[in-house]
Amino acid sequence: MIRRLPSFTILLGNIILLAGLALFAYLGFYNRYWADDWCYSADARNLGTINATLQYFNPEGIGYSNNRYALTFFSALTENTLGMFGNQIFATLTIVFWLFGITWTLYNLSKLIKPIPLAILLFVSAFLLYYNLYISTQRFQILYWRSGVLPYSTALIFWMILLGFITSQMNQAKPIRWYNFVVAPMAFLAAGLGEISSTLLCSGTSILFLTTWYTKNKKQAWAEKSFQTTFIVWLFLLIGIITLIISPSNIRIEEMSVKQSPLSAVPALSIRHAIDFIFISFRTLPIPHVIFMGTMFCLAVLSEKETPASSLTGKQILLLFTCTTLITFLLVTAIQAPTAYFYSSTPDPRGKSLARFVMLISLAFTSWLLGIWAAQKIKFQFLTIASILFLLISSAYTTRSFINIYKEEFPYFVYRAELWDERDALIALEKEQGNTFIEVPAIDTAQIDIRDIFVTRGKGWTEFVQNCASRYYQVDGLKVED
Repeated sequence: MIRRLPSFTILLGNIILLAGLALFAYLGFYNRYWADDWCYSADARNLGTINATLQYFNPEGIGYSNNRYALTFFSALTENTLGMFGNQIFATLTIVFWLFGITWTLYNLSKLIKPIPLAILLFVSAFLLYYNLYISTQRFQILYWRSGVLPYSTALIFWMILLGFITSQMNQAKPIRWYNFVVAPMAFLAAGLGEISSTLLCSGTSILFLTTWYTKNKKQAWAEKSFQTTFIVWLFLLIGIITLIISPSNIRIEEMSVKQSPLSAVPALSIRHAIDFIFISFRTLPIPHVIFMGTMFCLAVLSEKETPASSLTGKQILLLFTCTTLITFLLVTAIQAPTAYFYSSTPDPRGKSLARFVMLISLAFTSWLLGIWAAQKIKFQFLTIASILFLLISSAYTTRSFINIYKEEFPYFVYRAELWDERDALIALEKEQGNTFIEVPAIDTAQIDIRDIFVTRGKGWTEFVQNCASRYYQVDGLKVED
């Protein structure tokens, strides 16, 4: 029974984590269109998927950032193939593909370095994803709001899957050529989802590319087999960033009354914002971070008991810790750069979610290293018992977190969906009666921090206005009821 206790603890943890992720996915079925969604969907309906994507060349303001060609394409494609249902399953698809990407990449790395039981790999992947969403700087916007999911979460999913292809090459007896024909368009699409995410993806892949190039010259087999695929991913990410930059639609930025920073000031400003983000994260969320790091430490201990690795020296641990910290800081700084340049500010909360994901990966890796080192240095049975007890506490804390989310957030999801559906039916009824100037009820969206149906909050309360929602419904004007 005692020997089975670690396996039972891992199984219990996986069940709890998958239940928490399933809850996040379930809430998505109560989501509807908000803010920019109306603009993308209106153009998708009126222009078609391809012509909507070609808005990339349109310098006129159309309600969204049309230089983001992949964001426009996927928004229009979803609208024209699945309609509202596509919007409702975005959370489910995001969770499924994100979990797959993380698990695949970790499986390839464990196969290359040291085999880790699949149950533990799944635990690590699900735990990383759950806590990334749970303590997200803006969970609603990166999981449920289509116009926020695509440029941030979807970009990270593309990156995880691209890394899956790269790490898979590392384990092949001979490189698989067709991988290169898959990763090229994937990387180009990933870059076209947004400026902040593409900066992160290109920066992270650049570090991997340089590392692979250096190691390849040292005749390391894994680097030689994965170098070409890594280069292609890096190249097409770079091409995608250039494509974002040279879009004719970027003229809108010059017309915006925002304070841009001189290029010379961007590095210092980005570094300052990165430091602020890291310190604020630990200061405002101490318990989740302790639970996260402790869980990864304990999982490493149990994994080491199952399949011992070669011994790590203190110097090796220190070197890996230093390199990880430096790379993490560089990536978090890179995430700050686009908004530091364009707006002289930090990214909005959904943009900061990218930095949160990078930080959690770093904390997971360093905690895992410390767990391996502890398991190799401390030979007492109580380390295993202590790890099991902590994992049980972690599972209890995780269970409590998603139960509270269900109690606190589920009623608001239902409320917004019911009112949205009533309004949708009202507009359809008014159109059937020949009325193209329609008064509609307002929906309180303060909790999700997204505009409801109007481009501006004030004008729509006093007169009928034309906006993306009216284009979507093909009416002459919409007005919020007093």
